Amino acid sequence: MRFKFLDLLKAYAVIMMIQGHTLSAVLEPGAKQTGFYQFLHIIRGLTAPAFLIASGCGLAFSLCRKKNQKTQDILKKRITRILPILIAGYFLHLPRLSLYQLLTQTSKEEIAQFFQCDILQTIGWTILILQIVLIFIKEKRIIISLSISGLLLILFFTPAVNNSISSPNFVSQLLTTKFGSGFPLFPFSAYLIFGLLFGLVFNEFYTWIGIRRLNLLIFISGIMFFAFSFLTRLENFYLFYFRTGLLLMLSSLFLLFEDKTGRILDFFVLIGQESFLIYFIHIIIVYGSVLNVRNNFVQCFGESLNTGVSILLAVSLILFMLALGYVWHYFKDKQPLVIKTLRNSLILLILIKFLLTI
Repeated sequence: MRFKFLDLLKAYAVIMMIQGHTLSAVLEPGAKQTGFYQFLHIIRGLTAPAFLIASGCGLAFSLCRKKNQKTQDILKKRITRILPILIAGYFLHLPRLSLYQLLTQTSKEEIAQFFQCDILQTIGWTILILQIVLIFIKEKRIIISLSISGLLLILFFTPAVNNSISSPNFVSQLLTTKFGSGFPLFPFSAYLIFGLLFGLVFNEFYTWIGIRRLNLLIFISGIMFFAFSFLTRLENFYLFYFRTGLLLMLSSLFLLFEDKTGRILDFFVLIGQESFLIYFIHIIIVYGSVLNVRNNFVQCFGESLNTGVSILLAVSLILFMLALGYVWHYFKDKQPLVIKTLRNSLILLILIKFLLTI
């Protein structure tokens, strides 16, 4: 069973992510000091944890559905889903669309940038590590206990990890924000592990007490997490409880629509299902990539636009990306072979250019 509230959570995160990235890229520095922008910045801080929690929750639901399948079959399917996420994540950081230039002309700074860990890398590597661990551990109570212990240890040791790393490389970029990584495993993998924990508990209680009572428990838990965030002085724990508290309350709100239907609701569920595509394309439009070096928001506008124009640009991009997600999903559903051929052809063309360009 696929739960709507997860797709609605991702749809919310997609919209907040696009407005956050757009305003950050184009809004003039003075306007970023206003209370309005600071409020939007706080909301934007929920987007990465929302994607991570939703990914962990999806992993938990998948485990519950496939508990009778062979471990090796589950691992193969999981790897085939993780690899495109990791490849896309590192592709967005690729300094040159040429293997020859990459091997002969890339600077140390560009290599460090290529290895930076953003949301796709964190999702991919964390799920891969968890899936390997879950090969050897099947008991749900042990998984829950290890998940709680793991996320607390990650949050606790994040400052020590940051202080112990002194140079950028593949591993250090995975672990710390010190050299430009936006969402390294310390501390952000804790959110995905929390999603796994949440999904396992949700699945257990869903069949036991029903969705209405479960929704009430989720909302109360969100309030408790949010309140507890103000009782701790450790920054990583404060941010974790603050963000997860708000996201639990938001998930509770979306759960109210679980048994509802309607065009608008179905549209946003669809957008949540296409969040990966929307993330990938909007990053290229806002920040650029080897596919769009010059005609991106950062290069075209910099931090030079006033609040009104910046908001108009953000809303326009949101509408465009929602339309793109809808059209892509429509044709993927109606003409799956055509969409698959188109996708694979584009990937093949990019790969050929990457291999042959000197």
